Formats: sequence, C-alpha cells, structure tokens
Amino acid sequence: MVAMLVRIVYYLESTLPKEGIVVTNDMEEAERVARKEKEKLGAREFELEWVA
Repeated sequence: MVAMLVRIVYYLESTLPKEGIVVTNDMEEAERVARKEKEKLGAREFELEWVA
C-alpha cells in the first residue's frame, strides 16, 4: 500500500500561515490531526490538500 501526503496550512491571526505534512491514505484522519494541531496553534482555520 502506498501512502499519500496531505499538506495542511494553518491560518493564524497575526503571523504568516504555518504548514504541515501528514502521511496517510485517509482524509478524515488528516482532518482529525489538523483540528488537533489547530487548537494547539490557536489558528483560526486550516485547509487540506492532497500532495502526492
């Protein structure tokens, strides 16, 4: 099984966006990771994008 990469961009209030990469085949799993990290960072929103 080949794993895919999901790029996550976190939009913060007063700084440049932060990016992260998750290795998964499940977009729901990537979204769970993104929501958890969003809370840690205090980001206002995030977006997910399949990379490869």
